[in-house]
Amino acid sequence: MRKFLALIVVLALIMAVTAGCGGGNSGGGGATTDTSGSGSGDNPLAGTKITVILPENEMDTVGYHKAKTQKFMDETGIQVELINKGWEAVADDVLADLASGGGTYDVIEFDNSWVAKFINNEWVIPLNDYMTDEMKSGMLPGLLDKFSADGNYYGITWNNDTRFYMYNKQMLDAAGITEVPSTWDEVSAAAKILQSKNIAQYAYVDTYKQEQMGTNELLFVIYSFGGQLIDDNNNPVANTDPGAREAYEYLAQAYKDNVFSKASLTLTYEEVADSFFGGNFPLFVQAWPGVYADSNDASKSQIVGNVAVADFSVSKTGAEQAVLTLPEAMAITATSQNPDAAWEYIKYMSSKDTDKERSLAIGSLPIWSDLYNDSDLLAIYPYWEQFGKQAQHAKGYPDIVWVDDFADIVAKVSQKILAGSETVDAGLNEMQGLLEDAKARAGE
Repeated sequence: MRKFLALIVVLALIMAVTAGCGGGNSGGGGATTDTSGSGSGDNPLAGTKITVILPENEMDTVGYHKAKTQKFMDETGIQVELINKGWEAVADDVLADLASGGGTYDVIEFDNSWVAKFINNEWVIPLNDYMTDEMKSGMLPGLLDKFSADGNYYGITWNNDTRFYMYNKQMLDAAGITEVPSTWDEVSAAAKILQSKNIAQYAYVDTYKQEQMGTNELLFVIYSFGGQLIDDNNNPVANTDPGAREAYEYLAQAYKDNVFSKASLTLTYEEVADSFFGGNFPLFVQAWPGVYADSNDASKSQIVGNVAVADFSVSKTGAEQAVLTLPEAMAITATSQNPDAAWEYIKYMSSKDTDKERSLAIGSLPIWSDLYNDSDLLAIYPYWEQFGKQAQHAKGYPDIVWVDDFADIVAKVSQKILAGSETVDAGLNEMQGLLEDAKARAGE
C-alpha cells in the first residue's frame, strides 16, 4: 500500500509539472510504446527511436524514471527503449558494446570512473553545441567538471551520488559521547567506549570488499588523511605519499582493535546499511543520501528518529575534509544514429523542473545548484543544509584510462594490508609496482 500511494504521488507530480505540455498516457515505460497522437505536434523528431541503458536507481522504488520516460514519449513522439538493470550488468553491456564498435545504444550510463577511457577512445560525443548557457552556469560545477575534458562537456549527471557522514545520536548519547567524532583518533576512542559499555562492538562498519566498492571506501579514507594514490600527473605514488601511508597504518591498527567490523572486508553496501538500520553501530562515515530517509522508514529500520547528519566529514585532524562523490551521467554514443533525439531525452530528464520533481518524489540529490536553497525541498529535507556543507569537499576517482586495473589492484592489495598478511610497507610497495605496470600497459 505504501508503494502504491507513493506511485500515485509520483504520477501526480509529473502531471502537475507537465500540465499543458500534451496529453497521453502516464503509465510506466521501459519498452518502446506507441506514441502516435500523443502531443508530439510538429516535432520533426517524432517517430524517431532511441535506446537508453541506465542502471536501476536504488532510491527509485516507485518507478519515477519509467513514468517520466513515458511522459517524454507522450509529449515528443520520440520512442524510447529504456533498459534498466543492476549497475554491474549495465557496465558489462555498455563496455562490451563500445569495445566491439558500438551501435546498440544512443544514451548510455557514463560512470565517473570511465571518463578518461570513454573520451580517449572517442566513444561519446561532446555536448557543447547542445547545452544551453543556463545548464552550463546553473548545474553543480563539480558535476559538470567531472564529465568534462579540454573544454568539452561529455555527460550530464542523472545520479548525484555523493556520500555523507551520518550517525546514530541515540547510541552516542547512551555511551556518553557528547561530541560527534570528527577525527579518526576520536573514532578509535569512541570504539573503546562503546565496547566497554556493551553498546556496540565497533564504531563503524564499511565495505572494504575486494571489489570496486571496496576501493571506493578506501579512497575516502586516503583522502581524509590528505593522501592520494595517483598524483596530479597521473603517476602512482602509493609507496611515497605520506597521507596514503598514514591511512593504511590507521586502517591496519583499527582492524586489530575492532574500531570497524572485521566483516567489512566482505560486506556489500546493502549489508552495511542494513546493519546500521539494525542499530549495530553508530557512525556511518560515508552514507549515500537515501540512508537518512530509509533510517526513518519503520518498515526498513529499527532506528527511526535517531539519525543525524554532521556538518563535517571524518578526517585526520579536521583540516583534510573530503567526501567521496561517485556521480553517474548520461552520454550520447559516437555511434548513435539519432543524437538529436538522444539529446532531447537527456535535456528533458535533467531539466531543472524534472530535477526538483524527482527530488520531491524519491529524495534524490539535485544536480542544479539553486535547488539546494529551494524552500519546497528544504521543507522536506532540512538536513540537506548539512549535505551542502560536506559536499563542498567532494572528491572522486582519479581520471585515468586504466581505472579498472587501478580499482582491482587497490582492492586486492588493501585486503592484505588490513588483515595483516602484509605489512603496510610491503603492501604499499606491492601496490606501487602493480600500479606502475598497469599504467605502462595502458600506454600512459
